[in-house]
Amino acid sequence: MARVDYYAIETQIQSILQADGDLAGVMVTVEEELIFGAESTPWVGIYLDRRDAPSDLQRLAAGQQTTFILSISIWCWEYSLDSLKKAIQLRDDLLGKVEVVLMKNRTLGGQVSKSWLEGGDMPSAKVPDSAAWLSGGEIIVRAEVTSTTI
Repeated sequence: MARVDYYAIETQIQSILQADGDLAGVMVTVEEELIFGAESTPWVGIYLDRRDAPSDLQRLAAGQQTTFILSISIWCWEYSLDSLKKAIQLRDDLLGKVEVVLMKNRTLGGQVSKSWLEGGDMPSAKVPDSAAWLSGGEIIVRAEVTSTTI
């Protein structure tokens, strides 16, 4: 790969998630803000947080290639009018489905050499001035990709 196409990696994740039958009907966006509400959930948002180039991953050809470790946050949000417990249960189900799809696609459709899952935040809250609840879960995807001058 001559240069890293970060947006292509994010849109590939989006395509992989949208193609999975277990996630039918789930809104999957790239670098977009969620407008919280029943009509916008279940929702999965994909965000590139950072890239690192650890020195121990750089090869002798460092002048002609650089290996990056990307950190991509994937947020899964659910909404419930019933209870916080219901919102959390819906979130856990959505989170699990997304994790399984990502575990089956370790090269993210050939966009990266490898990827793995790390932890993430799990916030839940009552929607202000409402009887509704929101629950979210973050999946941190770490991916290795190399850029070359060749």
